[in-house]
Amino acid sequence: MSCKYANLTKVEIEKCILPFVPKNRRGFPSRFSMEDIFKCIVYKLKSGCQWQYLFVDIESVRPPFSWQTVYYFYRKWCRQHVFQNMFDVFVEVQRDYLDTEKLNLDGTHSLVKKSAQSAAYQHRKKGRTSNILVMTDGNGIPIACGDIISGNHNDQYKIVRQYATMIKQLNCKGICVENSIQNADKGFGSKALRRAIQRRNILPNIKENTRNRKSKKRGPSRFYHNDAYKTRFVNERCFAWIDGFRTLLVRYDKLDNSWLNWHFLAFTLILLKV
Repeated sequence: MSCKYANLTKVEIEKCILPFVPKNRRGFPSRFSMEDIFKCIVYKLKSGCQWQYLFVDIESVRPPFSWQTVYYFYRKWCRQHVFQNMFDVFVEVQRDYLDTEKLNLDGTHSLVKKSAQSAAYQHRKKGRTSNILVMTDGNGIPIACGDIISGNHNDQYKIVRQYATMIKQLNCKGICVENSIQNADKGFGSKALRRAIQRRNILPNIKENTRNRKSKKRGPSRFYHNDAYKTRFVNERCFAWIDGFRTLLVRYDKLDNSWLNWHFLAFTLILLKV
């Protein structure tokens, strides 16, 4: 794995990753190395291989266990919110280095190849997809995300609740977003979202959607800063980082919780290496 986001040193794993892994309270300690287990999970995230072919091309570790063991620990850590806790702590640690003066909101679709929760046909993608909303800072670093949404819904589906959830995540991490500029494309230009943004003392910088409009809209013009709006394209760089993890490019996971935790792990690796 030549990607810098997947190449973790032994020191990085021991100091930044293993403290989040819970230890057994009862019984004997595990005879498996948690460092090797985590390396295998990262390899699965990066390569996108099927679980049963996990050790076909792997080079960074010579594990004395099977792929079922790696899958067991991944599902166990998902239930224990290990990856979500990693992401929350890493964002909180780097909050002083984040550019929160400009926030960017956009969604990304992933093709679904098997039966899964929150998956439906998306005409633009010519297939069944799942969508997730991602909020990034001014440099394109992911700092919050929403829930998994079916692909047949647009980005404004339950957008007020999704946005409130992401802002709550930032507030819990001690990140102040008041007086920030919230960039979003034309697809987010709804009154409900604009009001939800303004209630939190944030400026909604959303370009007007002139589709099917024959005349200029009446009333005072809304706030729009063109130079700040152009910076929202750092989202595309973030999505390129996410697409670099092949497991997130095409969805094979059935459960939304498992699929969401893959995103938390990818965001954690980006924060660790960026």
